[in-house]
Amino acid sequence: MDSYLHLEYIVERQQKAWTVRMQGGDCAGFFPSRRDALKAALGDAERVCNLGHHVDVYARRVDGSLRRVAARPADQP
Repeated sequence: MDSYLHLEYIVERQQKAWTVRMQGGDCAGFFPSRRDALKAALGDAERVCNLGHHVDVYARRVDGSLRRVAARPADQP
């Protein structure tokens, strides 16, 4: 049985820029627009999925709730 990580990326506003928060912890990069942050998160999710992990990408709404943008399942051989 293979093991894999289940990761969550959260695109959210941090002061004057957009960022991608990993697993609710550290922020990765600062982007001038929400679209740029989403593109970065989705691109990295694809890369990580190719390594055999599962990634969910979420966008934080103004009210603080999360909306799932994409689910990227781990690639299976």
